[in-house]
Amino acid sequence: MSNPWLTKTVLLFGTLFLVASCKTQSKVESINKQPKPLHGQIILWAEMPLRLTEAQGSKSRQILTDMVEQFSKLYPQVQVFVKFFPSMQILEPFELQAKRGAGPDLLLVYSSPKILRLIQTGAFAAIDESEIDQSQFRRDALKGVRYRGKLYGLPIYLSTQLLCYNQDKVKKLPKTLPELIEQARQGYSVGLLSGFTETFWGTGVFGGRLLDDRARVILAQGRGWAKWMEWLKEAQNEPNFILSDDAEALKQAFVDRKLAYLTCTPGWIPYLSRALGKNKLGATLLPAGVNQPATPALWTVSLLFNRASHPNQSRIALKLAQFLTNAEQQKQVEAEIPFIPTNKNITINRSLFPIRAVMLDQSKTAVATSLDDSERIEVIKEYGDMIYQQVLAGELAPDEAATRLTLKVNRQFGWGE
Repeated sequence: MSNPWLTKTVLLFGTLFLVASCKTQSKVESINKQPKPLHGQIILWAEMPLRLTEAQGSKSRQILTDMVEQFSKLYPQVQVFVKFFPSMQILEPFELQAKRGAGPDLLLVYSSPKILRLIQTGAFAAIDESEIDQSQFRRDALKGVRYRGKLYGLPIYLSTQLLCYNQDKVKKLPKTLPELIEQARQGYSVGLLSGFTETFWGTGVFGGRLLDDRARVILAQGRGWAKWMEWLKEAQNEPNFILSDDAEALKQAFVDRKLAYLTCTPGWIPYLSRALGKNKLGATLLPAGVNQPATPALWTVSLLFNRASHPNQSRIALKLAQFLTNAEQQKQVEAEIPFIPTNKNITINRSLFPIRAVMLDQSKTAVATSLDDSERIEVIKEYGDMIYQQVLAGELAPDEAATRLTLKVNRQFGWGE
């Protein structure tokens, strides 16, 4: 006959043994799932902003170098080798390296149509989105690194257009287009960089848009762009209103104090500030309409990943990209470099950094485009520049130009009539 007490005792100890075994196994699995310490070497290529002086370029390089050094202190077993490239001279050598299965592990790159082509050829790798916190980024910033539902990079800075002015000349800022014209008539000379893309910011002032939610061109709808072109044609006849596609000539006229106002980008600000002298440069929002703000383009500076990198190097590169885009690092950059942070948790002290505050404000009405639309935008710009010049020269009516561009691009990309 079996002993009930003995049976219960055996079952109890058996159960305790199983529980202990499960806990031990759980601890082992937990240890195995812990992320491995970062160790190894990676290469970072960084594109420099356009038109910096030697001193400004040196400062920009030093800021990024200091940030990388801070990263290396956090991860002492990691080495990051940084190489700097002049503006618009980084993607071609990368493409040559990538074709051989080599090249840098991480690239800091400014907006370029070539980015999409390199993604399509497989040179850049998509990110495992489960490994990053997308909630910290502005949604419009993420559009600049997303293609066909996949994220191919992390946005680090943004850029858009502003209205720069000489504080020695200007006493009252124009908030609307009529006020800008009125000041020009009073002798406050205005310089606008001319071109389809460069002046597109005024389209939104008249309620116009370039693309609808399905990425179809709707330039002809509502006459927004046509009205803006009519305004520009009239404005260029004013004696103190200069519309030119020569950016260098406009900048020189501004620093020579021949212009009171100049449409500019954040990348110009270090040069203009230095050339005018301390506390002489100001910036304000582009002139608006009644409840219709200006809508300049929003450009993205991205951190992109080489598909040819070893998995360990890719892991380090992603960690470095996350570090460079976190709130603390963005604050450090925002105080030194005139670009707009992509981290939405950044606040700017308006009394200390008034121009940066204006940049942030203007970016909120700026228009971002997705990588999905890059090919369409490239065609729009090429054809748009041609019809833009025809309109200003009086060879083509604004409405007809808008209709032609709308039909041409939509047909080319399969939207029909």
